[in-house]
Amino acid sequence: MSGLPVDFPPRVAILGFARSGRALSEALLARGVAVSIGDDRPRSDFEPLGALEERGARFFFGGPAEEFLEGAGWLALSPGVPLASPIVRGARARRVPVLAEFEIAWRIAQSEAEGKNRWVAVTGTNGKSTTTAWIAEILRRAGRPVALAGNIGVPLSAFLSERGARDFVCELSSFQLETLERFRPDVAVVTNVTPDHLDRYESFSDYAAAKERIFARQEAEDFAVVNLDDERAAAMRTRARRVLFSRKPGVSEGACLESGWLVWASRGERRPVLRAGEVALAGAHNLENALAALAASECLGTAEEAIRRGLTDFAGLPHRMELVAEGGGVSWVNDSKGTNVAAAKKSVEGYADRSVLLILGGRDKQGDFAALAPEVARAARLVFTIGEAAEKIERALAGRVSLERCGTMEKAVLRAAACAGGGETVLLSPACASFDQYANFEERGKHFALLARGAAERTRRGLDQEEGGDAAGRPLGT
Repeated sequence: MSGLPVDFPPRVAILGFARSGRALSEALLARGVAVSIGDDRPRSDFEPLGALEERGARFFFGGPAEEFLEGAGWLALSPGVPLASPIVRGARARRVPVLAEFEIAWRIAQSEAEGKNRWVAVTGTNGKSTTTAWIAEILRRAGRPVALAGNIGVPLSAFLSERGARDFVCELSSFQLETLERFRPDVAVVTNVTPDHLDRYESFSDYAAAKERIFARQEAEDFAVVNLDDERAAAMRTRARRVLFSRKPGVSEGACLESGWLVWASRGERRPVLRAGEVALAGAHNLENALAALAASECLGTAEEAIRRGLTDFAGLPHRMELVAEGGGVSWVNDSKGTNVAAAKKSVEGYADRSVLLILGGRDKQGDFAALAPEVARAARLVFTIGEAAEKIERALAGRVSLERCGTMEKAVLRAAACAGGGETVLLSPACASFDQYANFEERGKHFALLARGAAERTRRGLDQEEGGDAAGRPLGT
């Protein structure tokens, strides 16, 4: 265990063997730390495991019993494991510290770095992935070595093979923040906080408190970047230097929108950075994301030209308001990452009245679908519902917009293709989790994109379903 902090235990139990659990197990084994790995799924889901077993890993599949914790000094949690898990309760009863995979990886990175790492952490209900990637893009354009890690898709543990100092730009979910203990970011960003994951938290206050943990270990020389336009985020407590961002003018310390310009204000000076119309991604929510990225980048002393180029050239992320197909004047937009009510509401904000055919539904996260009604009634001509939450969505929107229950993505896309006309947009922004029908939001988005491209291609060819195409646009019989 050479090079590791002195308090590192000789064995770590890792609960959850998806991307982060696997990456952490490999990083620990490479440093001489023994691992026990547990997961509710059967061993057959993870084969082959021979290389890890040869290095001494112990496996406990199919819902690990408490012997999984034998000899472990820490229990490491993958992001999807709830704190209410019996194993977590058992660890706490044994006084075994429960830590996020991210926390352990951060401790390793800090202990082994050949130079000073800089840490940017981003959380929030919506916009955190785009903001995280946008900050990373700006820093790369400034010539910095950057690692884009965390909840955005690549576990922090996967970056531990290199020891050179870098800028780590990390997305953190509320689940990860629950089990952070020492992590201290140089810059912490909260994009917004609206009700979400109320199937896991007892109240909105509990969920918001988890988000606020991103500031817990910061000190006066660090930066806390918060959304002044979001009541809950703006009220968060921090010892760090507060830097604000807002779509309204007048911010004295931070980034704001003034007379059509993104402006940076600090220490009594105001500097226009670029026109709002030059921002790479459209929509009011992306202006917020751009302002947050601008503020975080300025906190790190980034050159203005790199900030400008990053804000104007950023390509965006898959599954976030992604144009995936066009045909017959109809645009098909994949916002599968819109997994809660607030995200879906923002996604339809920028569209003209009655120009959207909206696909909603999936697994309910105890969202208030009635909050969608005013904006959806304005922007959407038709709503197609899918998944487990269809009936609840329909009750909330009944009488405000035309509704059609489709059940599956295939049927929703077929119906949208049949109903959409020139100048309209078919938008998947489901306001729900994906887990009733898909493994994750990425799988759902990819399926929608495949179906949408098929529908658009049929439109371009002047074909309909009866003339030889299946729901994905492939000839029947192939």
